[in-house]
Amino acid sequence: MEESPTNLKGSRNNIFRIKIKLNPEVAKFIFLFIISLSMLYFLSIRFESFIPLFNMRSTAQILYLFFKTIGIETTTISGYQIVFSNFAIEVVRQCTGIFEIIAVLSCIAAFPSPIKKKIIGISLAVPTIYFFNMGRLIFLSIVGMYYPFMFEAIHDYLLQLTFVFLVVFFWIFWINKVVKSEKR
Repeated sequence: MEESPTNLKGSRNNIFRIKIKLNPEVAKFIFLFIISLSMLYFLSIRFESFIPLFNMRSTAQILYLFFKTIGIETTTISGYQIVFSNFAIEVVRQCTGIFEIIAVLSCIAAFPSPIKKKIIGISLAVPTIYFFNMGRLIFLSIVGMYYPFMFEAIHDYLLQLTFVFLVVFFWIFWINKVVKSEKR
């Protein structure tokens, strides 16, 4: 007597089950990463005006002052928008670098390491990402002023990808040079 597919130990029901075996340390990292990411994201939204360098207004003002200092005439700054003679840039939350900071801080917080090493990582990550982000905004503004047809491609593809690589590179650098430094 032949068995139908439904009678084979529930094989029909197992077709869509995916079994993933996670190392307990990896599972703990993922759990802590998601918790840290969620908490930091919530705090960044709730208290954005209290984060001095990573809010829209201060990012726009610093960018404006940079261009004014080096002699590039900007027409106006209005809230979060900087208007140049032939181009305008609007600073939104994604332009502040706060999401990249949250990502790298969550990676550092979730990674198993002593608190001293985490503090070193955080104290290196925040200024590194801040200055990279401001450099990115300066570069994008210059591209917008002189090569406006290239602005979207450079913004949406090149610099977004570069920022992701920076976050991953920084985290790996921190693990290899700071966390594992005493083990060598």
